[in-house]
Amino acid sequence: MWRLGSGVFVGFRLTGPAFLPLDRHVVIAGPTRSGKTRLAKKIVARARLPAVVLDWHGEYGGVSVDPHLLKISIEGLDKKLLCEILGLALNLNEPSVYFLYRAVRNRELRTLRDVVVALDEFLVSTKSEVEMKAAIARRLEYVIDVFEGGRVPADLVFRSRRVVSVDLSSLKLYEERVLVILFVLASLYNYLFSRGIAKGVERLLVIDEAQNVLRRGDVVKHLVFESGKYGLRVVFVTNEMPPPEILVHSTLVVTRPHRVYNLEVRGSALLRDDSVERIWIV
Repeated sequence: MWRLGSGVFVGFRLTGPAFLPLDRHVVIAGPTRSGKTRLAKKIVARARLPAVVLDWHGEYGGVSVDPHLLKISIEGLDKKLLCEILGLALNLNEPSVYFLYRAVRNRELRTLRDVVVALDEFLVSTKSEVEMKAAIARRLEYVIDVFEGGRVPADLVFRSRRVVSVDLSSLKLYEERVLVILFVLASLYNYLFSRGIAKGVERLLVIDEAQNVLRRGDVVKHLVFESGKYGLRVVFVTNEMPPPEILVHSTLVVTRPHRVYNLEVRGSALLRDDSVERIWIV
């Protein structure tokens, strides 16, 4: 009952059951307490696919991993991508991101501690560079504790055939949560890339409170767009309407309309390309 081809049952429309296609990424949008998380849980359960849930508030339950125990290796990440991720999470400006890249580009990196060491040993010659180096180091020290005690390899989570939640609610800093989301997204992309092109949908990645990462530059968009060909479907759960580039590659479910969304719908709706369909979520 829950599946029809590549679609997942989400409720009813005027003419019968409503199925959410999984041939694209999914955006679940709606104001606070409109049922976004409840719908995301149902999609994950009914899809019967392996899934990783980046759980902002600790609401999804099931098999859960404390992010402090998650071991994320940066060894396989492109150095430019690594610096972009750190820059996005720590709100570094473009000169600071490039400075960080200069510090790490010729170094062997396995952990974030290696990044800190490379930055500390990088020679500078001007007062402005000294100040920039110190500022980047301070911001790194704020978040590095998250990855110091990791014992559960991220690849082990990605290989699981179950639904695994990463409980971000245990992290106190906003920057820590964003950094974990970006690293998981990049690491999962690398893992799927190593497996090659997929013939169909193989797994889900649910990003709760996705508005915190959706507007953080082209890196996020690139990872999301490219991951689709490797069998990943990202489910964005957000209270803000994503950028148009994301919507073009997604099916949008609105749990409850809001005037700021600028959509001509009066209730829950399924939007795809130029099609708008009223649905009743079950």
